[in-house]
Amino acid sequence: MANVVLNRVRSEEFPDTVEGVVFQNVNGAVQFSPVADGRYYSVPIKDSTLESVDRALAGEDYSEGALYFVERDLADSDNVNWFDRSLTRLFEYEGHEFYK
Repeated sequence: MANVVLNRVRSEEFPDTVEGVVFQNVNGAVQFSPVADGRYYSVPIKDSTLESVDRALAGEDYSEGALYFVERDLADSDNVNWFDRSLTRLFEYEGHEFYK
């Protein structure tokens, strides 16, 4: 997921800071569900998460340049339909589908 945020920072289509990307609001909708439902402020951060972020910041990127991801089983069907209609699916990993 860190790679998607960093890919967005590098893209002209999105804000140019991590904070800007994470808290981006488009037409009244935030881009990431942990921000939308408040988990962002309360979820404990695991050592493995910190290690993953450090690797992403060091340049490791297995996302194939993904700018979006969705967990189809938990997402609103209208959102999933938008992903299917509007984006190019790259791959699935641990229930998350990644898109450009």
